Amino acid sequence: MIKTKFCLLLLIFVVSFSAKANLRPCFLTVTLNASKTKFSTNELVQLNVILTNSDVESHSILIPGNQSKGLKLIYFSWYKVDENNFYTEVHRDSREITMDTSVKGYVSFNRLNSNESTTIAFFFNDAQNAQRHINSTYEIPKLAPGKYKIIAWYYPWDEELAKHVFSKYDWKGHDEIPDDNPELMDLPESGTQSTYFDVEIVNEKTQATKEIYTKTCPKHCKFCDAIEHNQWGKVERIIRRQSSSRSRLKIKGKNFGNWYKKHRQVANYGPYPDAILASLPSHTGIEIIFKNQKGFHYFYLSWQIGKIKP
Repeated sequence: MIKTKFCLLLLIFVVSFSAKANLRPCFLTVTLNASKTKFSTNELVQLNVILTNSDVESHSILIPGNQSKGLKLIYFSWYKVDENNFYTEVHRDSREITMDTSVKGYVSFNRLNSNESTTIAFFFNDAQNAQRHINSTYEIPKLAPGKYKIIAWYYPWDEELAKHVFSKYDWKGHDEIPDDNPELMDLPESGTQSTYFDVEIVNEKTQATKEIYTKTCPKHCKFCDAIEHNQWGKVERIIRRQSSSRSRLKIKGKNFGNWYKKHRQVANYGPYPDAILASLPSHTGIEIIFKNQKGFHYFYLSWQIGKIKP
């Protein structure tokens, strides 16, 4: 009897160990944050998705870029939780992209070092930009007032470029292509998702969050003041002057000047380009999204790398 129990215990241990052996960690972690978590269904709301490479090695990933057709790379689900802690999905975004396709769109590569993150801002109910920018094609569902939880889903497998950055494995942990490039980041065939993020939908439009002033963005910040009053020429001059000063002083790095630091009127800076696949001199740039009382404003900042001599 004792031997039978021992064999049964050993069998349970072996089966348990075998099951665990099939589990593979996903090193691409997804988190959500927002400046406000209480809003009405008609408000302009910004929600940030943070993608982090938690592996010890650097890896490339795909981000939406200025994607204009196909299926969304990132989409959201909304859940209601009852008193018994039972989760019910009450809304899921349509993944089909319906936008103006007169300008060719594409997803982008982003190289992340170990523990490095990239932030993608999404603007819900941004009707004025919805047809031209993938980040603004999302809407807050018409749900009843109450508390909800949101999940961000990351699913890149519909993109042809996914095979160049991810190694797909199935639910058992088996590689789809066993001899694939070891530099590719492992990602399950179902993609990955964030943890739950708590929000509350209310009847009336909520008040704006209290502005936070910092050393790089004081109360009378000239950069933010120009953005607030749609003085785009002045914004350009501030960026050009500060960037030029750093260039003359031969200051290296991604931080071009005070304008590139955190500002209350800047909704999001696009990812810094990882490489220039062209002979010098060449041009590159980043996307900048400003915000003010009139909404969100997309701009693209470009600059030249290399000197042109007669």
